[in-house]
Amino acid sequence: MNQPRLLHIPVDANLETTISSFKSSLPTGAADDTPATPSLIVLVPAALVPRLGATLPAVPLQKLRQAAAYAIEDRLVGDVESQHLTVINSQPVSGGQLEIEIAAVERDWLRELLSALSVAGLKPSAVYADADCIASKPGDVLLWIDGADAHWITPQGWRRTWPVDTLADALDWSLGNTPAGTLGLRVYANAADLQKHSLTIDALRARLVSVRLYPLERPLDWLAQELETAHPNNLLHSEFAPQKTHSERWRRWRWPLRIAAAIVAIFMAQIVVDLSMASARARVIEERIAAQASTLLPPASAIANVVPLLERQLVAMTSRSATAPTLEALNSLVVPSGATPMKLDAIDLKPGRATLQLTSATPEEIAVWRTAWSAAGWQVSESRDPQGMLVIELVRP
Repeated sequence: MNQPRLLHIPVDANLETTISSFKSSLPTGAADDTPATPSLIVLVPAALVPRLGATLPAVPLQKLRQAAAYAIEDRLVGDVESQHLTVINSQPVSGGQLEIEIAAVERDWLRELLSALSVAGLKPSAVYADADCIASKPGDVLLWIDGADAHWITPQGWRRTWPVDTLADALDWSLGNTPAGTLGLRVYANAADLQKHSLTIDALRARLVSVRLYPLERPLDWLAQELETAHPNNLLHSEFAPQKTHSERWRRWRWPLRIAAAIVAIFMAQIVVDLSMASARARVIEERIAAQASTLLPPASAIANVVPLLERQLVAMTSRSATAPTLEALNSLVVPSGATPMKLDAIDLKPGRATLQLTSATPEEIAVWRTAWSAAGWQVSESRDPQGMLVIELVRP
């Protein structure tokens, strides 16, 4: 898994210059939007994202941020509507109330930051306050001195940024109601700042069980290590939530669409198999019908024409509105034929009537058929059509 790239925006930095310098340090193609490209995380000065605490009556989760805005608006610099608020933490306290911690950042500044990144072709997946990347340590208060700012983190994870010249007052807030000599203090800073504030730090030792100093040569590397366990709150939410690109949406739905396509392909293949099997069964049935019906045709007749002839007759019979015993009539015509074949060119069946057209037949053959039909209950009459073909009319009395 690719490690995210970190862009740290220092206090009072020029956004365009800082972003341009960062982009120029990237390998060629590193800013492209591909699955192999590491995500971008932007760290902004915690001094620009002040935290404020408030106690609220119990409110629904979806209204928590709105209620918090009214609770802290008198402590914000500027109008509350100009601030982008993030609920960092909330926990119930006595009386059914909620104790919450809110982070605020100016909307215009955050919008300017994202615009400068977009112009440079960079799309961050998250924006964190830099001090939020420091993981709290049980039993110790943490202090990161970054120039004129001092970032404090309590063992419970509460965070504040104070001016560096107020270390003693900030320690009072950090210790809270904890008795003196109970907690330790870890101080992180570059060598110059540790030397500069050494006397003030030494003055804090009387209230602590221990004080440990950690010189930082590359603060960003330290923040990157802390980030893995700190789980900071992403400032990109609500109106600033990252919008997924077309390629990102495609990657999200790629496998579901592939699975759906495979299911459709299997379904269509099954339909093709079923149709092939049905067609094969139909051919077998047609062959059987033709074989059975061939005994009713003259010796030289083509068997291939039997099924189409039967289909046409059945369609003609079933399309009539009257319900006539046509099958019974056809059976009474066929059964009396015996072993005397006759070349039959056409047959027209109607309720109680049958018309046969013959190309040629000897008087002896006709006599045999006439006798059989009469015995079956038919009235037989003969005539010739304009083409000279013999027409036999059979009527059921």
